[in-house]
Amino acid sequence: MKNYVRGILLLMLFFISCKPDTSKTPDLPDEVVKKSISLTDLGNDHWRMGNYEEALKYFTEAYQHVKQTGDEAHMANLLNSLGLIYWRLENNEAAMECYNESAQLAKKLNLPQLLGLTYTNRALILKEKRIFNEAFEFNNKAIDIFKELDDHRDLALAYNNQGQIYRYGDQLEAALKYYNISLEECLDNHYTEGMATAYQNMGVVYALKGNKAKAFENARKCLKLSLELNSKVRISEAYMELSRNHERFNRPDSALYYYKKYYEGQREILESNQKEQLLRYQAGLGVEVKNLRIQNLQNEKKIARNRLYFIGFGVFIVLLLIAFFVYRYLSQIRFKKSQLELDLYNSQRMIDVKERELKTYILDLSKKNAIINELKEEKENEILIVNEEVSEEEVAQLLEQKILTDDDWDKFRLRFNSIYPDFFSRIKDSRINLTEAEIRIMVLMRLELNGKDMASILGISPQSVRVCKMRLKKKLLRENYKSVEDFLLYLIN
Repeated sequence: MKNYVRGILLLMLFFISCKPDTSKTPDLPDEVVKKSISLTDLGNDHWRMGNYEEALKYFTEAYQHVKQTGDEAHMANLLNSLGLIYWRLENNEAAMECYNESAQLAKKLNLPQLLGLTYTNRALILKEKRIFNEAFEFNNKAIDIFKELDDHRDLALAYNNQGQIYRYGDQLEAALKYYNISLEECLDNHYTEGMATAYQNMGVVYALKGNKAKAFENARKCLKLSLELNSKVRISEAYMELSRNHERFNRPDSALYYYKKYYEGQREILESNQKEQLLRYQAGLGVEVKNLRIQNLQNEKKIARNRLYFIGFGVFIVLLLIAFFVYRYLSQIRFKKSQLELDLYNSQRMIDVKERELKTYILDLSKKNAIINELKEEKENEILIVNEEVSEEEVAQLLEQKILTDDDWDKFRLRFNSIYPDFFSRIKDSRINLTEAEIRIMVLMRLELNGKDMASILGISPQSVRVCKMRLKKKLLRENYKSVEDFLLYLIN
């Protein structure tokens, strides 16, 4: 991957360096100028197509023409371009010679930008030779020049190259620092190409450090910016970096996916860069090969169309089956719901009837107890009042009867339990040791009777009811119930 990143950076440097300083160019014969420009343009075309041998031939011929004219400024730019081509052909010695000659002319003619580019280019070659001290020396000179010129784009590239040198020297933290500085320069000047390069290099460093999250984050940012630039080279390299990251972090399927994307991008680049050559090859294939391709395309379309029909039919069948089972399931739910509603309605009616019976029974007991209390008071005051509707025999029977005696309580309890079958069992399950009197209080509270009615039914004073409730409350507090009503809610629910 380093070769691709290096190629992209130097391609940008190449286009900058190929612009001659017209302010320094003397008057040249028109024919020579046109010839050199034409050769330079041809060299640029072959450079972009990746035909470096052809590009070297045209740039060398252009340099010979310019050398005859003595245009040293143009010569300096061409020498820098020749150095880039030699470097792409991995002839670092020849590339270094071209850069050195270009630097001497740039110093002589006071071309600081070109001088800075030669420093940066030489630093890259020294980096590959692992001569890091000299590489830093050259690159630092380039940084100083671009700072003086206030040339932020070239400065961003120089900072990025500084990070590359540190990375080759396995100094990842320092490399990351300069990549961030390069990114800041690019952000301040809206230099999208430089931002994409910085994010890609930062992703490589984070991957080497084992920081999976940041490695993927920076690689995706690089891809996003590359897509915005619509640069096929950058997009292809971004896919390659994502493929490498997925491979590093044991994601073979994703690595294969992005590698396919990278391969497709490389194929598109090759096809676009070598369009003329591909056209010539295609012309030689003949009518038979073309017809075969057309037939293959038609077969592929037919297969794709049939596949879509089959998939659509399969999806329709699956949806039909799902709809049938869903309808059947919903029908069963509706039937069960109606049955449950009917059962609930019948149960509620039975509970209402039994509640009315129980309340009637309680009211009868209350009336009887009221009569007895009245008779007791009359007896204590030795005032005998005999109601015309009540005979002496009936009063005697009422006086002898105890309200809610054990027999009465048993009958009452059976009737209450038929209405609220879980009430007494939940009291037992609670494991709270309640007295019989406390249980009776809880039963009457369930029937929503007030203290006066409770006292009347039980044949005790309202004060006794309150005392019983207080004792019951203290007992329940020890069992983590805030009030008697909370415990009653537990029994009901």
